Amino acid sequence: MRVFFICISFFLVFHCSAQIRDVKSNIKKDKENEESGHSDVQRISKPEAFSPPTLGEDLAEFITVNLFYYTIYGAYRGIELGQYAMQVRRDKHPETFSLEGELLAGFDFRENTMTLSPSVRGNWGLFASDLRFRHTEDVTGGLQALDWQVLMLRLPVKTLKLEYGLGFSHVFSPSKTYFDQSAGLDWRFPALKTTLKAHYQWSQKTSLGERYRQETSVMIDYEAARAGRFRFSPTAGFGYNDYFGSTQFRFVQLGLKVRFF
Repeated sequence: MRVFFICISFFLVFHCSAQIRDVKSNIKKDKENEESGHSDVQRISKPEAFSPPTLGEDLAEFITVNLFYYTIYGAYRGIELGQYAMQVRRDKHPETFSLEGELLAGFDFRENTMTLSPSVRGNWGLFASDLRFRHTEDVTGGLQALDWQVLMLRLPVKTLKLEYGLGFSHVFSPSKTYFDQSAGLDWRFPALKTTLKAHYQWSQKTSLGERYRQETSVMIDYEAARAGRFRFSPTAGFGYNDYFGSTQFRFVQLGLKVRFF
């Protein structure tokens, strides 16, 4: 696979840039900074804390306990009713309870970089989980990472679903794990057999003062064939990745998505 990437890269572009090498160098520096306790981020002195008026002990306890209880109870009831509503509409929107597999490949013609990212995703009503392996390579090296949006909440509005997720991204070499968040939308057009997805994912800030990665992508897929409960959809789109605020990739992406429901 490595030889394949390098051969195509030399064939298309005769010059190379140190994009992947720069990303790995920043990850290594971030890891070393954390291990040594050093940070490039300027420390800002905290202002003196504001002290609110003191409530009576009984009143403060009453307010705290009740706010906590009703907040948790309200969130639980909202999720319970929302999940029930998703179950009721399952016949009209079966894709809300489904399993998806995707193989996506992309090429950045400017930076002479290729990427390959197989993924699997489970949708269960209001919830989803998305696991993706990323391999990105240019003539200076390769970067492999495992991205897992462990829990995603989905708000349905007819055929539109708004999503927010929490998870992590683990880089294999140098070994480093970053906390990730994501937001996006999944808009299905049943009459056209197409689905539009827009996605933004961002990592925590590092000791270098920048985020490990920010990613924006827009993808569209078309259901071309069915076999029983399997749906086969070619996909196409564009992805933009920014590493440490200094290394950017712009990928033209093509792939195949398989849905099961």
